[in-house]
Amino acid sequence: MKYSILYHDGCDICALVGQEVVNLIGLANLDIIHIGLNPSKQIEAENKGVKAFPALVLNNGNILHFNVEEHEGSVECLL
Repeated sequence: MKYSILYHDGCDICALVGQEVVNLIGLANLDIIHIGLNPSKQIEAENKGVKAFPALVLNNGNILHFNVEEHEGSVECLL
């Protein structure tokens, strides 16, 4: 397993955040999960405490939610 997991829904804002996270910590240290392409991972994200997308789950269990006003990526929006 890699160090951190970035959950996102595939929108343009998530793509921009994802690129910045890759630039910051490196792709070798990151699993990127596209919830839209892999809906079974939504439950996994919820169980880890993800409330909105994009979200970065660190290896210590902490979650970084990126509050972007234009984005409506709540977990419920995919149900």
